[in-house]
Amino acid sequence: MDKTVKVLVILFAIVGIGLFGYHWFSQWHTKSVQEALQKERQQELEKIAQLEAEINRLTEELGTQQRNRPTESEMANVFGADKPMASITPEVVDCKQITAQVAAFFQYLDSKAYLIWPGTNMRAEELFEQISRKLSAKPPVNVGEMEDIYSLVRNVTHFYRVLGKDRIDLIKEILKSESSVLEPAMAVLFAWVTACNTDEQQQPTLKTLYRYAHFFLDTLGGRSYLLRRDAKLRMLVNYYSLLIVDMANEAKLNAYGLDIRPQLDYVFYDISNQKGLMYRQRYLSRLSALQSKYQ
Repeated sequence: MDKTVKVLVILFAIVGIGLFGYHWFSQWHTKSVQEALQKERQQELEKIAQLEAEINRLTEELGTQQRNRPTESEMANVFGADKPMASITPEVVDCKQITAQVAAFFQYLDSKAYLIWPGTNMRAEELFEQISRKLSAKPPVNVGEMEDIYSLVRNVTHFYRVLGKDRIDLIKEILKSESSVLEPAMAVLFAWVTACNTDEQQQPTLKTLYRYAHFFLDTLGGRSYLLRRDAKLRMLVNYYSLLIVDMANEAKLNAYGLDIRPQLDYVFYDISNQKGLMYRQRYLSRLSALQSKYQ
């Protein structure tokens, strides 16, 4: 009898311990599952918050880019009725339209009164001719700038020395205030001075343009100057410098023997990753054609 009671007590104890263990395990498992689900939910909420923040950032960035892009009416006000890039292709440039667009652009700058200084009332076209003459008369050092500190300093400060503080400040003001039309303005002016150059007294020659293209692409002074500018202007200057060196190659004027293949790859990559460019695909198509040409 005593043995039977002991067995029953042991069985009840085992069952009790089992039930307690099951209850404890069930509670622990439920709590662990709930904690895991809560943690997973928290992670998902954090991911959603990050995605929403990224969407908001991209939406704001896109809105900024769209606001910075000129409207059709603004383009007409700056360049006249014809769209700037519509009259420019690698093969054909309509110089009649280009000249009209340049004239409209200069008139637009005149209307903004940028050039009214104390005791001075210069027109934009006169300023352009004056800058062209000064830069042509005193080109930068393209070879041997590292031979002595004097040559290097002169190259680094080239534009400040040649144009002076007032003109540099004026150019900076125009670039900042007219950033929305920077791309079409550079496209029009580039076509004008390279393909529609009818008066070399007013516009720089290809030889002069080549010396400055080489300056920007292959000298410490030129590269350091561009590094102090914003990314958009830096890329556009490098892009047009490459086009000028290509023109110099065609005209057998590449006096410094500059190999532009590395720069072509660099600028192509740079423009590919730059957002907000109006003519991004045009730039990439032209660069791709040059890459194939110089393979």
